[in-house]
Amino acid sequence: MKIAGGASMTSQMEFRTLNRRGRFGAFPDLNAARLELTKLADMPHADLGDFGRGGDTVRRVMLTALLTAWDAGGNLPEETGVIGWNGDGCTAENLKYWRDYTGCERTSGRGGLFVATLPTIPYCEAAIALGCRGQVAYCRTANSAARLWEILAASPSSRYLCGEVAATGVCMLLVDTAGADSGPLPDLPELAKVFSALEGQA
Repeated sequence: MKIAGGASMTSQMEFRTLNRRGRFGAFPDLNAARLELTKLADMPHADLGDFGRGGDTVRRVMLTALLTAWDAGGNLPEETGVIGWNGDGCTAENLKYWRDYTGCERTSGRGGLFVATLPTIPYCEAAIALGCRGQVAYCRTANSAARLWEILAASPSSRYLCGEVAATGVCMLLVDTAGADSGPLPDLPELAKVFSALEGQA
């Protein structure tokens, strides 16, 4: 198992990549980030037609996943899986939906807000955008990346985009479970900390 690429996004909409050592932003909004990042040379193809309809968490995950694919060298194999892990998930969307529902005296609410509350949605949208047809899931475990590595080791050999959404940003790592083993991966409580540790090793 080895890390083939990675990207991190902060709450200030600044992006970093692991292998290419890219630094992008800060951007004024997510659409500005999309417009600039998709202009990068060798950026893989992505279907971002639904980008404007997604909630903030969906768009943040889509952009970070796209940048992770770019960092790993381009288009991902079709069998690539997408796994969400721990973090805050769709908490912001959950609160928005709940406030809308309670603001309507719990008798109605905007149904369009509901879909984004499901924790798999951002990862499903990233898989659709990048043409990844491997397994898509969201897992909550103890705050230990070793648990995520165990889940991947027990899954079919492939590449997996693994992401974590937090209030402070989004982190995605492309983990290759089919290739040569690079030795033990860091066991830290958050993917952003794993990303920083890997940055320090390079």
